[in-house]
Amino acid sequence: MQTPAAPDWWPKCLQNRDFVREVLVCGRQLHPPAFSHVVTFPRLEIPLVGCYENQFERDGVITTLDIQPGAALFAPPNCWNSPTWRLRVEVMSILFGKRQLGISVVSARKPGSPELKASKFSISHPLNGPIPHILEAMLELQQTPNPQSALPELTRALLWCVKQLVEEAPAEAQEGRSQNFFERICVYLQSHYQNDITRDSVAQQFSVTPSHLSRLFHNHGHMTFINYLTHVRIARSKFMLGNYSLKLEEIAARCGFRDAPYFCRVFKRLTKTTPAEYRARSTPPEVRPATKR
Repeated sequence: MQTPAAPDWWPKCLQNRDFVREVLVCGRQLHPPAFSHVVTFPRLEIPLVGCYENQFERDGVITTLDIQPGAALFAPPNCWNSPTWRLRVEVMSILFGKRQLGISVVSARKPGSPELKASKFSISHPLNGPIPHILEAMLELQQTPNPQSALPELTRALLWCVKQLVEEAPAEAQEGRSQNFFERICVYLQSHYQNDITRDSVAQQFSVTPSHLSRLFHNHGHMTFINYLTHVRIARSKFMLGNYSLKLEEIAARCGFRDAPYFCRVFKRLTKTTPAEYRARSTPPEVRPATKR
């Protein structure tokens, strides 16, 4: 059976099976900086051209590295990285959501400028076949003392499976049906919840009207846009309360709330408890922030 041709946008360098020779792994033991990239599902980021300067946690230390083509950055769920975008670079990012595979190719063309251009593709259905098993192996392997011997091979296998999935995706999925489009927006919100985003700004990002965006959430999500975004932010704040000793002001800022009092009001309204009470029930004493005597 003839293998389908790669789509036009698939990076030519990734058609070389040996392109990825090194895999760096993000950690999550230390506090993530504000506006760092962190989501609840695995991510794989691969510089294609140029230098991908990144701050991330590695072996319990926050470090900044220039990641070159031939290397990849793997972020397990809830692990973080923070690109600087100071250098010319083109990066492929793959997000392995439970119900959607999201791929974007992001280009920073001007050094020192935040101007980014992105091409996006998504497949909206639960991942099956070998991809979940390869991801599970990578997640288990990165817990071992020396994962580098096998991580590049697993990453190359993962990329091959992703490429096959893209090639075999039906045309209507590639063009984006209504459900697919809705889930693309959900993945975007799950990835950008910490930013100052609104219904209007997201509608502009996806080239639709705000009213059309509202209808998507009503028809497919059975909730309003703001209710979904708030749910994402509160879910993230629960994770941070239970895993980091950050102050409430810092957690509010990292989760997209304008200030700590507003965050506390929303948190209590949705969870029927305060952030402090939730933290006291969910974390050991060593994780809680120090209190003044």
